Amino acid sequence: MSGKGRKMLYAFLVFALISAAIAGSVLYEVGRAPNKKEAQAYKSAKNFALGKFWNTKTVVYDFDGEHEDKMNMAKLIFMTEHAPQKPIPQVLLNRSSFPEKPEDFAVFWLGHASAILEIEGKRLGTDLVFKNASPVPFTVRRYQDAPLKRRDLPKLDYILLTHNHYDHLERATVQSIKEGIFIVPLGLGVTLKGWGIPGERIVELGWGDEFEQDGIKITAAEGIHFSGRFLTDADKTLWNSYVIRTPEKKIFWGGDSGYSDHYARIGEKYGPFDLAALEIDAWNGGWPDIHLFPEQSVKAAKDLKAKRMLPIHWGVYDLGFHPWDKSIKRVSKIAESQGVVLETPKQGEKFVPGQTKTEKWWL
Repeated sequence: MSGKGRKMLYAFLVFALISAAIAGSVLYEVGRAPNKKEAQAYKSAKNFALGKFWNTKTVVYDFDGEHEDKMNMAKLIFMTEHAPQKPIPQVLLNRSSFPEKPEDFAVFWLGHASAILEIEGKRLGTDLVFKNASPVPFTVRRYQDAPLKRRDLPKLDYILLTHNHYDHLERATVQSIKEGIFIVPLGLGVTLKGWGIPGERIVELGWGDEFEQDGIKITAAEGIHFSGRFLTDADKTLWNSYVIRTPEKKIFWGGDSGYSDHYARIGEKYGPFDLAALEIDAWNGGWPDIHLFPEQSVKAAKDLKAKRMLPIHWGVYDLGFHPWDKSIKRVSKIAESQGVVLETPKQGEKFVPGQTKTEKWWL
């Protein structure tokens, strides 16, 4: 073989090795979904059939539907044009920001759907994600770093996961949490076990299932959404919201969901709630049934009989093709006109419902 031929062969081998390494890395981030045998464990779930989970209503995907803002998929994936022009105000946190004994009722919203809840002297993490919302490096990027670094996470007693999308489930974060019980939707335990989390630290819940410990009762509640981390695992795992109850407090922690009468049913059965955390962004006319539009977020809070509404799922990623502050401006206006108490702590700010006075810091 000539020198030129050898160089071409070496170049091809290097390219192949790099491609294989990238593919392997991506697949590791994807994680494993339940296989057919493992899925048999979920056949008694009311919304499981034909090897996957289903919504209680037909979900419409119409990418040619009405879009309020111009859609540019390339800019969404690599660098959105809707990011803030200056840094979003944050309260920076480290491990010393959290007391050794957690509060009886406090929330640290870290941006998007990530938060740390202190309730009944225990600490819960929700959908903790610190990097980009994609398994491929440099895509679906954050507007800015989170107010807390992953390495500074305090000791967590419980970790709630609502579903397996990349803006809610991060492999590196899951593996970094060495203590605490993961409370997850049906099927997601398989993924966590594949990442090295022992089964005794995982509790899987279907809609209506409950877990109770330390004076805290956690019930999985219905949502209208979907799941999937790759082309072959669509709806192989469930998607949840959570009702969190103690003898003194009730919290609704919403996962991603479109609007339906399930909010009223949850409110009737478990409400009224001291606090309802509800998504306000990622809505779009192209997928009208799987995320709450701003007016629907406020309506859901009323359906839940919530004393206070905490807007989540915004301020970190551009997932709906909107300017970063469009949803919060609209929700704030609607909530005020309808008498809904909207609580808007900064990312990282310690929020104690009923004590902390929040501001319209995005204006």
